[in-house]
Amino acid sequence: MKNSHIMGITVLFNMVVCFPGLGAEGVSTTGTIARVTVYRGQALVTRRIEVDLRAQSSDLIVEDLPANIVPESIYAQAADGTKILSVRYREQAVKEDTRDEVKKLDVQSEAVHNKLKCAENELEHIGKQWQMFEKLREFAVVAAGSDLNRGLLAFEPIEKLAALIEQKGSEYLQSRLTLEDRIAELKKEQELLARRRNELTAGRSRTRRQAVLFLGPSPQQRISIELSYLVNGANWQQQYNLRARPDRSAVTIEYNAVVNQTSGEDWNGVALSLSTAEPTMVAAPPTLEPMLVGLLSRSQVQAAQQPGAVFDNFAQFQQSRKDYALKGTAANTRLNELSVENQAFFFNAGQQEVKQYQQQMAAVMRTEGISVTYELPGRLTLPSRSDQQLVTIATIASAADFRLVATPLLTDYVYLQADVSNDSDTILLPGPASMFRNGEFVGRSQLPQVTIGQKFTAGFGIDSQVRVHHELQEKKTRIQGGNRIDMYHYRIALSNYKDTAVALRLLDRLPYSKDPSIKIELDQTEPELCDDAEYVRSARKEGILRWDLTLAPQTLEQNATIVTYSFAMEYDRNMQIQARRSAP
Repeated sequence: MKNSHIMGITVLFNMVVCFPGLGAEGVSTTGTIARVTVYRGQALVTRRIEVDLRAQSSDLIVEDLPANIVPESIYAQAADGTKILSVRYREQAVKEDTRDEVKKLDVQSEAVHNKLKCAENELEHIGKQWQMFEKLREFAVVAAGSDLNRGLLAFEPIEKLAALIEQKGSEYLQSRLTLEDRIAELKKEQELLARRRNELTAGRSRTRRQAVLFLGPSPQQRISIELSYLVNGANWQQQYNLRARPDRSAVTIEYNAVVNQTSGEDWNGVALSLSTAEPTMVAAPPTLEPMLVGLLSRSQVQAAQQPGAVFDNFAQFQQSRKDYALKGTAANTRLNELSVENQAFFFNAGQQEVKQYQQQMAAVMRTEGISVTYELPGRLTLPSRSDQQLVTIATIASAADFRLVATPLLTDYVYLQADVSNDSDTILLPGPASMFRNGEFVGRSQLPQVTIGQKFTAGFGIDSQVRVHHELQEKKTRIQGGNRIDMYHYRIALSNYKDTAVALRLLDRLPYSKDPSIKIELDQTEPELCDDAEYVRSARKEGILRWDLTLAPQTLEQNATIVTYSFAMEYDRNMQIQARRSAP
């Protein structure tokens, strides 16, 4: 707020039923929720309040604070020279829930209850009428039998009496069935309203929560104040829809957020922000304490070590550090204990363990070490409820380079892939993505973290109009001195059933070894391998073969695109080759 004067606030917690003399003459208001910033697990809510002061100094009572408020987070700021001397939080017991949505359900429930009572009374009344009619029918039957024996009753009166009994019986039956159906419907409606009310009031005590602001003299009678506070029960997670148009070399990225908020208050028409920052009310940094070291034998160290320590899950270790850091000086001891465990790991770990640990640390920091805030356009409404609510962060039109990828050693399917540029001013956080090609859903994927201007690779499903067939055509073995030489000849056929040419990347591999006693040489390839500098520098040295090809249209069977290569592997004739995955 412009020209605002922010006071240091002392928040007092007074969990009592009432405050004699406090607030009896104060101005009471709820204000309007104007802004909300949703974090991971919490939200910062800002209410805008405009009131007329009654005196030189006044109490201002802000009503209807939510059930999941974090009381120590409340602070206020005012404009136009108004001084906020203190802010107090208090709770008061109330007899009934005063929220509008609960009152509306209570009115509806009362109306349904009255209708149900009327229907049940009417059914009871019809039942009594039928009992009287049953007696009349029995009387008529007895009288008719007596008159017939005496020969006094003619046919016509008997016919009329039978018709009357049949008519009344049908009317009663129809009325009873109609009323029973109506009663059943009203009971269902009554149960539905009761469930809705229970959902709204679940976890809510009959408590009124208020912030009491004590204001100093103000140069103006009408003042503007912003009251802000944190609430628990709010969270958001990113997710994406990627819509590919290969014919246009374009991908549309729909960046969405699934927001869940059960703070206890509805956010109606608010300016909403989503943030990955960590809200904290801790002002002082932790204190680093000295670390004392000593000597133990290796057996003593192994006995003292606890397998499955913090380093088996670096993400959990990082989360523990964050949680304790938010507790301030109260958690200083535990923070130092974690730091000692972390530092001590490097004293006794081997080079490979240190490398793996640092790789794990780097992977976690890449995804968790970034703090971004997204300001969503317009005004949004998010009621407090348990189900998830979808909001749009951004829609990004990006340029894309499409190609097909075939890896016949892994799968016979050929996949469509694209290198997509983040051409926006929005950082894309890692998250699940639904992939679409030409408007059709093709599968799910995972989007990595993508900074502004960065490229990433996305897959858009299987292309069944391109086929690949991989075969070992020939294997020859000969002995040369004390060595064995195996020669392998491979053939790969690529068929394109499309009416247009397609770009395709073919990936295959040779074995490779760091053992100098094994000699592996690529003999020939047709066509030549890709000459991309990054590929030659990295993957090629570990035996990965890559061809970037263009398949002509309608090239299949005898006209299919053929790739051939051969390689030789020489090693001690008394030894055998053992294959395994290389270490990550």
